[in-house]
Amino acid sequence: MDVLTRAEPYDACVIGSGPAGSTAARELALAGARVLLLEAGREVQPSEYAGHKWPYQFPRRGSWAERQAIFYPDNIDREVRFSGDPLSVDRIRVLGGRSLHWNGVTLRFSPDDFREGTLHGMEPDWPISYDELAPFYSEAERLIGVVGTREGLPQLPDGDFYAPPPPMRCAEQLGRKACRTLGIPMIPVRKALQVGTMRGARMPCHYCRHCMDGCEVGAIATSVNAILPDALATGRLTLRTNALVRQIDVDGEGRASGVTFVDRVTRRDHSIRARFVVVGCGAIETPRLLLNSASARFPNGLANSSGLVGRYLTGHTQLNMHGYLEALVGRDPVNQDGATDHSIIPRYNHLRPAKDHVGGFFAQVMYETHDYPHHATRVAGFGTSFKREVAALQPAMFQMGGMAKVIARRESQVAIASGKADAHGIPLPSVQFTYCDNDRALWNEMSASLEEIFHTAGARLFFKDSWMNGFASHEAGTCRMGDDPKTSALNRSSQAHDVPNLFVVDGSAFTTLPEKNPTLTIIALSMRAGRHVAGLARRGER
Repeated sequence: MDVLTRAEPYDACVIGSGPAGSTAARELALAGARVLLLEAGREVQPSEYAGHKWPYQFPRRGSWAERQAIFYPDNIDREVRFSGDPLSVDRIRVLGGRSLHWNGVTLRFSPDDFREGTLHGMEPDWPISYDELAPFYSEAERLIGVVGTREGLPQLPDGDFYAPPPPMRCAEQLGRKACRTLGIPMIPVRKALQVGTMRGARMPCHYCRHCMDGCEVGAIATSVNAILPDALATGRLTLRTNALVRQIDVDGEGRASGVTFVDRVTRRDHSIRARFVVVGCGAIETPRLLLNSASARFPNGLANSSGLVGRYLTGHTQLNMHGYLEALVGRDPVNQDGATDHSIIPRYNHLRPAKDHVGGFFAQVMYETHDYPHHATRVAGFGTSFKREVAALQPAMFQMGGMAKVIARRESQVAIASGKADAHGIPLPSVQFTYCDNDRALWNEMSASLEEIFHTAGARLFFKDSWMNGFASHEAGTCRMGDDPKTSALNRSSQAHDVPNLFVVDGSAFTTLPEKNPTLTIIALSMRAGRHVAGLARRGER
């Protein structure tokens, strides 16, 4: 095993370069710390993205797997073992993490989202409040550049927006008219998107509608183009790619002393020493790493005296719907590309009569592309009449994706797969998950309610999911924070109860997850935790 000695011990070793890890590394470097950032994947160049290719340029006509293959080396999209209900989770291995293939939707949690235990009794309150996180939300929005409009909705607090978002397109305008008829809010999207001159080298969006395939011009904010440049400019950040961490090492006092990782190119192991270890690997990989870091002192896994590392896995159930607006059928085709979705339908079911279940849902509208006719396989007939109908419907697409809350339960778990390891000998994660009655009831409510919008808008509904699926790449909760070490793995500062110089800054730290996209909250929490670590380092603590 090689030992890296340059600048050791580092003040901090940060694991993972997605929004969580990059934000923590930036905070520490700006505060004067010497930081090592380890990323398991390689750096990809924008020229390698496949978003601008036409479907006919792919062997399989541009499937999701073909367009995003560069983000999933080492077969990581097929490594997780599952038991229970049908589910998918997202693990990505590339510099910048999942920020390279998100669509940039940035929503604040509401004050009520932090106190669901008090309001509903099924889950605990967070140990922090909205007011404590609000300043970090504002800083995060300014850092990544969020567009939006001020709507005054208590369920979706307004943010610190630097510009208006792209205007709604024709189908979205018709959808908004239907929502108004039903008393439902439909508002412009809130998105980390460059729409004009701003700091850095980001180019403005040219509305190619392939945000989630990798933005070739950098209009969508990523760790690489919006967060890491400040940290690298300090000269105090050392970045190492292709560094897959095997375990977090501990000293005789039970504190984190550094990490051991394997170089994916040379396949050689290395160890480094650091005063603090900050983990930002995501709600699947973070518990995998902590559980694989078991030792004589921590036989059940690192920071796991509560037995809760890996437990309370949550995310979002999804509902995909495609319809075709009668008002637009047969119209001449026009360019309907854009910055994926230009509008969202915030949570509104709390405004309706009380149900026998809790939680909310919301919808993102028109994020599918017009690259190919989604309806073609569902149009009857063949020959000339078939082609005429497909062509007539194509300009009229109205698409929606709903996302609903999932209750975080102890039995929903990320564990280590018995006897299964990856190509480097690191035991693989397994996911044990089933939906509860509340999840099913909320999903059914979402299904019926969103279908009502389609009918009110005068849309032929061609397709709607008939079964629950998740998690929309929004996994959270597997190292939850709380005040009691017996019922949580982390304290209110994202610091491990058991290991005071170990911090977890990704979505694992969430106590609960509402219906909203998690990334903005991840960045805000990581900022907050990074400053706490920096303060400890300045005082010589560890």
